Amino acid sequence: MKRQEYINKIVRYSAIFINEIEGFSALNQYDINIHAENFYIPVFNELFGLSLENINVTQKRNFPAIDLADFQKKVAIQITSTNTSQKVYDTLKTFFENDLQKYFDVIYIYIINNKAVKINENKINEIIPSEFTFSPNQNIIDNSELLRKINSLQSIAKIEYIAKIFEQEFSDVQLELRRLTYQSGSLKNEAENIFPNLLGVNFPTSLYKAQLNIDEESLSDELNQYLTGIGKRKIKKFRTEKLIKQALRKYYSKNDDWVLFEKWIYTFRDLSDNKEALSRIIDAGTITEIDCDDFYSANEDYERVFKNILRRTFGEFCKTKGIEWFGKKKIFRFANNYDNPSEKRIKWKGKKEATKTVISAIRYKKDNHIICFRNLAFHCAFINIDSKWYIVINPTWSFTNTYGYKQSRFEPYYMSGIKRMENNKSVYNYYRFFGYYLAYNDLFTKPYPFISIHPISPLTLLPRIDEIKWLPIKSQTMQKEIIDSDIQIDNELFDDSFFE
Repeated sequence: MKRQEYINKIVRYSAIFINEIEGFSALNQYDINIHAENFYIPVFNELFGLSLENINVTQKRNFPAIDLADFQKKVAIQITSTNTSQKVYDTLKTFFENDLQKYFDVIYIYIINNKAVKINENKINEIIPSEFTFSPNQNIIDNSELLRKINSLQSIAKIEYIAKIFEQEFSDVQLELRRLTYQSGSLKNEAENIFPNLLGVNFPTSLYKAQLNIDEESLSDELNQYLTGIGKRKIKKFRTEKLIKQALRKYYSKNDDWVLFEKWIYTFRDLSDNKEALSRIIDAGTITEIDCDDFYSANEDYERVFKNILRRTFGEFCKTKGIEWFGKKKIFRFANNYDNPSEKRIKWKGKKEATKTVISAIRYKKDNHIICFRNLAFHCAFINIDSKWYIVINPTWSFTNTYGYKQSRFEPYYMSGIKRMENNKSVYNYYRFFGYYLAYNDLFTKPYPFISIHPISPLTLLPRIDEIKWLPIKSQTMQKEIIDSDIQIDNELFDDSFFE
């Protein structure tokens, strides 16, 4: 019974699609054909066991005469709404004139409506090389034959999945959206605001450097005394950075917004200020103030040092936001309470005030005990574009053990599951959340003085990008893996009213 329901849906919605194609074609509006190319990718993949891509989007090299391709299985597909024999001849002629048989062993021509073409096989044979096989009966497919192939599938799950693709793409809402898009010409003429994952960065115009002045032997003895006190072996030689941190502890400082390079300390902090702990461990006679632009522009080594200063300074800024640097994975993540690890929610402000869960517990289904914690996190990098600095935000997750810090042994499993569930919209919303959260300053928190983040701002793109290209439907296998996993998608940010 279910099988027939799914088949009926596919037949009904395919008829709607054909009418839509013919309607737009009659108006000489062919942008709908671009949609058709992308729509058929998951259908053909599921039906024929392929891994097709839209080469008009993914490939820099020009592949005339074809729209979809599976390079591993060497299968090419042309999709057309022109059901004439001349279209078939022209497609094949262009295919071989461009030597595409070097890349593909098979070419299919899919005619979206029902083919009313009468093929002259003698003419086909004149076009096709003798070593290449092409049969009009097998390699030219129309809507009727596609429906017969779907009906011949033994797997009800596959038929259900294909039915859902048709239902999703040809609902009344989707049809109306496409009508408005194509008839208004918005695909071609209207601008679109896009948000690259960049946030502008402000920092002081100058930085300071000075030579280090510490008693390395004495500091090494102190650290070894601590190590032996907790039952660990002594270390013959400590890294200089470790000794600097030990020296700063004497002045009750845990600041990491400094970089050691060629025996010089570099920082945005004023080293001539006696209130700064760093001023106690440097040679005051060597303090030098440097213009930031001159410094990072000098050469590649100094640019790398400057990026490291920005990253370390940004790390101190993040501490004021409850975010920590986790060096093992090179990510920033929301920090748990190590004395009492638990879930964590924070207040933030986009268009309106809201609360976001940034650390959640993953529990064992049988007895509800905590397996690990999931922390919202991001990778970051700093780039210089036209003398303006930006931080690149790439949202991700960190899974910790029940103590809240070390990486959970379940992280690879959960990370793969959640990455399959999330789409571009999810990642985009996390980026927007971090953009607002990092840029926002409330009235009760003293701002960090050495770095600040600009609010997110869009770039204008013309023409608009077809969102369908960025939101492929997940395959039946992927859906099953998601259902079987314990992880749940984070949908707290799906309400666009949170954002400006």
